[in-house]
Amino acid sequence: MEPLTSRLELLDEGSTMHHCMGSYDTFIAQGEVFIYRMTAPQRLTISLEQRNNTWVVGEVRGSRNANPSQAAMDIVRRWVEL
Repeated sequence: MEPLTSRLELLDEGSTMHHCMGSYDTFIAQGEVFIYRMTAPQRLTISLEQRNNTWVVGEVRGSRNANPSQAAMDIVRRWVEL
């Protein structure tokens, strides 16, 4: 898992993965969302979002908004629980 912290990283992620994560910069600046890049076992972009004072997995998307595999989701869930 690699955090994406700059506007340039977010735009690059959106361009590379062909989805809209690049537009999340305002939410990130407000501290409402954090975006991460996962490279294995599947290349994904992950958002963590604050809801009711708790951090939860928001979106987990592959290229062109493809759904993640079950194995990749299991890894994401274990990572968030740490």
